[in-house]
Amino acid sequence: MIPYERALLIANPVAGHGRALRLGQQLRESLESRGVVCSVRVTSGEGDAKRWAEAAGSDEDGGPFNLIVAIGGDGTVSEIVSGQARSDIKVPIAIVPVGTANVVAIALSLPWFPGMAAGNIQEGRTVPFDVGYLPRLDRHFLLMAAIGYPARVIQDSPRRLKKLFGFFAYIAAGIRNALKLDDASIFIEDENQKVHEFQGNTILLSNIGKIGDINFKVTPDTSAHDGLFDLTVISGRSLWGAIVILFRMLTWRYKPSKRLHHFQARKVVITTDPPVPVQLDGEDLGLTPLEAEIIPGGVHLIVGARYREKADEGGFLDEFNLPQMWPRQGE
Repeated sequence: MIPYERALLIANPVAGHGRALRLGQQLRESLESRGVVCSVRVTSGEGDAKRWAEAAGSDEDGGPFNLIVAIGGDGTVSEIVSGQARSDIKVPIAIVPVGTANVVAIALSLPWFPGMAAGNIQEGRTVPFDVGYLPRLDRHFLLMAAIGYPARVIQDSPRRLKKLFGFFAYIAAGIRNALKLDDASIFIEDENQKVHEFQGNTILLSNIGKIGDINFKVTPDTSAHDGLFDLTVISGRSLWGAIVILFRMLTWRYKPSKRLHHFQARKVVITTDPPVPVQLDGEDLGLTPLEAEIIPGGVHLIVGARYREKADEGGFLDEFNLPQMWPRQGE
């Protein structure tokens, strides 16, 4: 028996070239056949999904609902997360990925096929997730802020090129920008007023930094359940240096070095000299400085069966008991 009585389905009509609307109707029929009363709402502009999600658990605006279903891409998910992070009444969020990248869905080990969403809603676990918050901009985020080199790569990959060449547009932009890396002076002040100083070209401020299905970690021990950000600072002004660091990240050989630094904090103010670009979950935010703080358990998300809360667990290697190709941290 599905553990929900009333569901709010929020669909982005342009996601998946219109597939979100069809999937919304199919999911409504599937949930209603299981005894769930559904309300389908279609976004018409920025802010709709956030407003509906914030009020979902109350008696306002047609509620209360005890389930929110996000039908769209990462942008739709981001708005719904932002709305729920502002609400005192936490309503579980299920995600039906219909966008281009669907990074959040991959990070949560959700089913790859949208048609399997109803089954995952019924069988999946609901897990509290930390949420990042930018007080100066009044913005929430679930994944990470990328500062410096990765932000330049995204800026250098226009939407029209991504539509034509897909992931190869990012590769080309990555190579172009790696050939002209310039270090900046980086100052990161934490919640204890301690200032960490570095020279580098990349700063990653991560809340979710792991894709469990392929055992890929952007940062070593990132957990979205510990009330902490993970900060990674990367330096190295050559293409070869960038390749070496990427290899170490891909293989979990994440030992601190002159090129790679990592620490955790609950609250940070990041400044650089000169100012460098900032991207938030793939969206351009302008230039540093950046202030951020963590909201523990800010949203409740329904995850896939393979999702594991600990950074060193999960993925197909564990599920099928395949041998590890490299030692994990601490081994």
